[in-house]
Amino acid sequence: MHFQQQLQAYGQWKTRLADAIDQYHAWLKKYDLATTEVEEMLFGLRRNLQSERMTIAFVAEFSRGKTELINALFFAETGVRLLPSTPGRTTMCPTEIFHDQEGSYIRLLPIETRLDNASLSEYKEQPERWLKIDLDAGSPLQMQEAFQELVAVKRVSVAEAKRLGLYHEDMERGGDIQPDSVEIPCWRHALISFPHPLLQEGLVILDTPGLNALGSEPELTLSMLPSAQAVLFVLAADTGVTKSDMDMWQKHVHGLDGSQQRHVAVVMNKIDTLWDDLQTDDGIDRSIHSQVTETAKILKVQEDLIFPLSAKQALLAKVKRDDALLEKSRLKRLENYLATDVMRSRRGILRKAVTQGMGHLLSESLTVVRSEAEQLQKQLKELRQLDSKNSDMTTQLMEETRAQQAKYLKSVDSFQASRRVFAMQAKRMLEVLSPKRVDEVIKKHTRSMEASFTTYGMKQAMKAVFDELAAILGEGVGVVDDTQGLVNNIYHKFAEEHGYGDLQAPMFSIRDYQVTLADLFQEGENFRTSMSSTLMEQHLVIQKLYVTILSKARKLLHQIHQETANWSAVALSPLVHQIKEHKKLIEQRLAVLRKVNQSKESLEGEIEKLERSLAPVQIQQQELEAILALIEGEGASETPSASPPAAEIAVAS
Repeated sequence: MHFQQQLQAYGQWKTRLADAIDQYHAWLKKYDLATTEVEEMLFGLRRNLQSERMTIAFVAEFSRGKTELINALFFAETGVRLLPSTPGRTTMCPTEIFHDQEGSYIRLLPIETRLDNASLSEYKEQPERWLKIDLDAGSPLQMQEAFQELVAVKRVSVAEAKRLGLYHEDMERGGDIQPDSVEIPCWRHALISFPHPLLQEGLVILDTPGLNALGSEPELTLSMLPSAQAVLFVLAADTGVTKSDMDMWQKHVHGLDGSQQRHVAVVMNKIDTLWDDLQTDDGIDRSIHSQVTETAKILKVQEDLIFPLSAKQALLAKVKRDDALLEKSRLKRLENYLATDVMRSRRGILRKAVTQGMGHLLSESLTVVRSEAEQLQKQLKELRQLDSKNSDMTTQLMEETRAQQAKYLKSVDSFQASRRVFAMQAKRMLEVLSPKRVDEVIKKHTRSMEASFTTYGMKQAMKAVFDELAAILGEGVGVVDDTQGLVNNIYHKFAEEHGYGDLQAPMFSIRDYQVTLADLFQEGENFRTSMSSTLMEQHLVIQKLYVTILSKARKLLHQIHQETANWSAVALSPLVHQIKEHKKLIEQRLAVLRKVNQSKESLEGEIEKLERSLAPVQIQQQELEAILALIEGEGASETPSASPPAAEIAVAS
């Protein structure tokens, strides 16, 4: 329940963030400050927040109790072993479990689709290519029966298995005669949707079977696993870390950690095999601790990231409501880890994305409104101190205001010139990073890869496309840096010459993406070479590897273009808003002083009008502060390290 409660709180917190975006958008519309570019950026933030899900991936070799662990963690309240995990019935195809508004179903992608060039992501957009089985969410037994398809296998000839990329001579044991036929999974991938409370809150479970499945589906290792917020690597206490476990850890799991966006933990399952009626509880604890210490040394991970437990006994305990057995199973420590460390980290990342997306705009709006309120209060103070019989004082104030107006007009001319220069630079920046340009490069080199019949030829084509993409990004980095320098100079000029020193230029850089792109290519090469003695030398799987990498590269570069467009749309907006407000205040002040100068009796009336003008500005300020509080207010449920201080959020850019 602790994890479920935390996930529900997380969902409620996301709703508050979405409300903050909606309220800020409504505020901009209400005061006629919204622009098309800013609206598109806010809509994009809103969509991303709405579609955001938290994925927990389970990785293990066969027969480690991984699916039983999923049953124990998430589906025990059904009262049955929902996903098939009995001995000899292991999940054969990668499986994603989530909640979809379309209803309850299981979709199965035939194994034969491996012969096509389309990626799993592309197949997900083609529901007609999947076998669909409707699920009765109110009947765990019907669902349990339907899920048996996850373990379905069939026998095919060795030649057919090779053609599918599911068989290699190295899979045979030394001295074995090649069989006439081999067993392969019926399905390549499975998608399961039903309205479980955790899934409805945005949880996605990724169940990945065996080393060979990961080795033959590069998209799993290079895209789906790195996209998960938590990866649980499952071992069995009765076998320890076997050679195949170690291969899986080194080739597919190790290296995923080290990012704030992802947590990797090790589950040492089946500790019930160490329970011994002839041994004391202390003796069993020492035995388990010894296994944990040894596993930590082998895998080179911290001991506190290894969770010894018994999924089988935990599931039994939850079904029977046996608290003592549940405690003995040690599942709660893993649940607490997911509910605290993983959830807290995810909140911090999501909050940062939202505050970076609209934080500077919100901060700038608040700065402008506060400045306007201060100026109105200053005018009120001047009028209240004004002696209506002293025409010299009124004249002096009017001269001062006209001087401000002249300075303002000069600043407008200067700004228009600066904006024209920026517009040309921004256009060049977006042309350099154009998705069309990126797609043309990928399309050209994809044809070269498809025409090549050797691994070496494909590798050379892959290197060529990455060199070109890296060159595009490198050129983009230079232009973005130049544009940022131009924006900084514009802000500095207006601070020095026109008195707009309370505004800061929104900062932006894409330099970090150069490392991301280089790492992506290196990941692909590491994956290819690490599997050179097994399936990966097969042309089919090599091709799928490169298609996966290119798809990720394309997505990354399109994302960079979108982020660059978003930044260019708002880079000068703080100055635009400040100039507009400055113009309004000067005109308002001149009008008041003219009236006072013409009619000495109107002073009190003008003071009253100014007070009435101040009231709505103070309301605007209160509205913005309420929106800011909506973003910041969640911090009470987190530790201080998990959330930036209020001042940081207010100026995030």
